[in-house]
Amino acid sequence: MGTCGSGGATCAACTNGQTCSGGKCVCNATSCPNGCCDSSGKCQTSTNGTCGTGGAACATCGTGTTCASGKCVCNASSCGGGCCNGSACLGYASETNSLCGSGGASCAACGSGQTCSTANGTCGTTSSGPCTWSGGPNSSSGELTCYWFGQGTAKGGGCGSFKTYCGYCGTESGSGGGTCPTGISDSVPNTGTQYFAAFPVGTFGQGTYCGMCVDVSWMGKTITATIVDECATCPTSSHIDLSLSAAAALGLGQGSATGDAKSGVTWKAVDCPVTGNIVGVFNGSSQQIYFQNVTFPVAKAVAGGHTATQAFGYWDFGTAVGGMSVTLTDTVGHTVTGTIPSSSGGSVGVQFPMSCQ
Repeated sequence: MGTCGSGGATCAACTNGQTCSGGKCVCNATSCPNGCCDSSGKCQTSTNGTCGTGGAACATCGTGTTCASGKCVCNASSCGGGCCNGSACLGYASETNSLCGSGGASCAACGSGQTCSTANGTCGTTSSGPCTWSGGPNSSSGELTCYWFGQGTAKGGGCGSFKTYCGYCGTESGSGGGTCPTGISDSVPNTGTQYFAAFPVGTFGQGTYCGMCVDVSWMGKTITATIVDECATCPTSSHIDLSLSAAAALGLGQGSATGDAKSGVTWKAVDCPVTGNIVGVFNGSSQQIYFQNVTFPVAKAVAGGHTATQAFGYWDFGTAVGGMSVTLTDTVGHTVTGTIPSSSGGSVGVQFPMSCQ
């Protein structure tokens, strides 16, 4: 801005966002009213990396926070995998009975006799996990990408829109660009987690891990997701494809972060923090049934003397079994007996215990 200098030094032109004061080009409230001043004295637009307004010193917003109106704040968009304790995001794994919450809401204390779930940030009468399934799949050197239904998930098959391999009816709304766009929202019913994922083919078989929950950790954050789909394009058995909201909660594909994390990724099978009973969803009729909203995946199903075989995610009993007694065994050895619902989407009347064996 004009010429600036003193003591007979060569005059210099101050850059945009600076003003000459005392013979020096400086950044201040006058020259940078809508931004912040960085350590080199330059005026910066307010972003997560340079947050501030009114010519104040720029600040870097930490993990789980975002810059809004020149201040680093915690909200739903920045802290989807936890609750906001003031301006700090508290991830599920770090929550306590006195600081509990989800979806970027303000952390609050659980009621008397309640326990905060470190799987989904909800208060319940008992802890809802997670406990590690010692015999379940896991990886200490995993890989993560993201996906959304509009990329090619099947439609129909009894669902109004999308249908996953494990029989979950999915919906999608919004639009957006980028590696893992936050403007697109996908959802499925009958899960105990707000996030879901697709598991690689191979050990997935005909749906062995449908309904399984996994704790996924990357860059200091951990989320719990329900496996609702298979990933035919995942190149290795350690690769998991996350729903967009799960990816955003971990920071995957956000800003300059990679959308294909190949280092620092760990994941493990855990119990699902479900509420209510197992749900039976028909694949056309009660002969073929998907069992959803499970603590652990179903490993064996017997109804009316008919032992089902698993194929394409559902359990095929060979005949209609609606209304019949059913005995289900999960992948860790729990056995429960309930009743096949008479219509699709009904309760089986029982749930597997929420404990790892």
